[in-house]
Amino acid sequence: MIANKVYSCAEMCEERIYTGDYRFIDKEGEYIATLIMRAEAGSGMLRLFFRLVNGNKIITPVFWWQKYLGFYDIDNGTKLKLIYEKNTKGIYLKAVEILS
Repeated sequence: MIANKVYSCAEMCEERIYTGDYRFIDKEGEYIATLIMRAEAGSGMLRLFFRLVNGNKIITPVFWWQKYLGFYDIDNGTKLKLIYEKNTKGIYLKAVEILS
């Protein structure tokens, strides 16, 4: 069972949390999703795992310069609107809105 916390890489390994079925978003736009899990990554990055309304699973990084888009304070299971935009490096999560 996934706890409502930010996992370290070591904790994910210890608990054998499998994330191989999560994919990166490849198109900009708005998506409705549920936050499944949050995990630390390399310096200044947080990995977010979501399930879209169509059942697809996605992984998205957010960064310190984005102030992590507030995800340290968003609980697992929260329904969200995710807004992705394109820049010179690819597709990134620009904004998030909590849905009721």
